Amino acid sequence: LVRLTHMKKSVFLLLCLFAFMVACTQAGNVSQAEIVTQSPQPVASATPLPTQIHATATPIPAETDGVVLQFWHPWTGNKASSIAALVAEFNRSNEQGIFIEEKSVADENFLMSEVLDALEQENMPDILAAPSRFNRSLYQQGVVLALDDLIANPETGISAEQRRTFPTVFWDEDVLEGVRYAVPAEYNLNILFYNQSWAQELGFENPPASSEEFLNQACAAARFNAFDANDENNGTGGWIYNNEPVTMLSWMQAFGGGEIPADLNRGIEFNTAENQDAMEFLRTIYQLDCAWTGKESTPYAYFARRYALFYSGSVADWQRQLALDEIEGNTDEWIIIPYPGQDGDPIVNSATLSYAITRSEPEREQAAWVFIRWMLSDDVQIAISEETYSIPVTLAIVPELADMMDQHPAWQRLVQYLPLSRPLPAVSSWNILASLLKDVGWQVSQFNVAAADIPTILENLDTIANEVIHDN
Repeated sequence: LVRLTHMKKSVFLLLCLFAFMVACTQAGNVSQAEIVTQSPQPVASATPLPTQIHATATPIPAETDGVVLQFWHPWTGNKASSIAALVAEFNRSNEQGIFIEEKSVADENFLMSEVLDALEQENMPDILAAPSRFNRSLYQQGVVLALDDLIANPETGISAEQRRTFPTVFWDEDVLEGVRYAVPAEYNLNILFYNQSWAQELGFENPPASSEEFLNQACAAARFNAFDANDENNGTGGWIYNNEPVTMLSWMQAFGGGEIPADLNRGIEFNTAENQDAMEFLRTIYQLDCAWTGKESTPYAYFARRYALFYSGSVADWQRQLALDEIEGNTDEWIIIPYPGQDGDPIVNSATLSYAITRSEPEREQAAWVFIRWMLSDDVQIAISEETYSIPVTLAIVPELADMMDQHPAWQRLVQYLPLSRPLPAVSSWNILASLLKDVGWQVSQFNVAAADIPTILENLDTIANEVIHDN
C-alpha cells in the first residue's frame, strides 16, 4: 500500500571490540547502554571452543588438479563484483589448478528455487553459499556433505584456535545432531538505520531505548517535515513503514513475543498479549503519520534527504546507503541501532549464509573445500569487508580493519551487536511463516483496522500457519 498524506508541514578502542568477541560466546541479555560502556577485557583463552568436532584427518588427494567446480551464491551488486574478483584471483593463484565457475543467482529465494530445480534435474552445483536453514534441509535429504573430516584435517582444515574466532552463535548454527554440514559465509544483521545528526537537532541526544522513545522521535521528525518550508517532504519524516518478515519478528520480540518453536509440530501461537502489543504499536505509529510508505522501492534516497529518521535495514544496505549519501550530498552522521526492546533490551536478528558442498566424487568434494577454506582466509575476509562493509566471519581480523573503522566509526557497532544476534528460526517452514508475517504487517497498516481487530488477525495467522505447516 502506498500512502502519501499531504499535510503542511570517534572510534572506540579496539580492545572494546575484543571484549565483544568474548561476549559472542556467552549467554545473557545485554542492554543498549552496556554496549557503549563495557570496559575492555583480555580475551586470551576466554572463548570456549564451539561445537566439538569428532573426525579423522583426510588428506587432499592429487586428483583435485584441474577440477572445474560450479559455485552458486545469492550476492548481487558490489558484493557480487567483489566475489567475482576473488574467484578470478583464486583461479589464477591456487596451486592445485582448481577452476571455479561462479554464478550470482539474484537473491536468496531465487537461489533456493534454482537449487531445487537443479536437484530435480540432477545438475547440482558443487558449492553453495545459501541460507543456513536451506543447507540444513539439503543435508537432511543427503544432498550436502558432512564437513567434519575436512575441518579436522591438520593441514587444510580449521584448527581449534581458528574455530574460536567464529562467533559461537553462528558457528553452531550449521550443526545438526552433532554433525557439521556447512560453515559460515556471511552474517547479515537486521537493524535500524538512524540519522543521529537530525535526531540531535530535534532535541534527542540518544537513540531510542524503548518503543515509546522510538514513537516519540519518529513523530517529532514527522511534525518537523509537516511544518517546515518544504512542501515536497509533507507526510514524511518518521520511520519508513516496513512489513518485511524479519522486521515484524523483530517488533514482536521487542515487546517480549515472537517465539517460534524449533519443533513446529508443537504448534505456533502468535496470538499472545505480547504480539498483540507489538501489532498495536505498529498500527498506532502508522495511523499517527509517524510512519509512512513511499513510492520508491528502496529507502536510501529518502534517508539521505531527511525524509526518514529511521528505516529498517541490514548490513547489506550499508554500501548502498553510502552511495546514495554521496549522490544526494548528505553529510549527516548516521548510525545503526537495534530494535528497542522491553527494559532496554536490544533486539538484533541475523540471517546467516553458509558454505556447503554437495555430495559427488571425493576429488570434487576435496577441491570444493580448498576453495571454501581460501574464502575463509584472513586476507580474503579483509578484502570482502573493506570492499562491501560486511562483517568478517572470523573476528580475529577486526584489528586489521582499523583504517575502515576510522573512516566509518558507525561500522564498529556492527561488530558490537554480534553478541546480541538472534539467528532467524532454523525451521524448514520459515518461508511460509515469513509470507504470513508480511501479510499481517500489511493488515495492521490499513485504516479500517481497529485495535480490537488485532487479536482476530493474529488468531487467523495461527490457524493458517498451523494448517499449512501440518500439510507440508
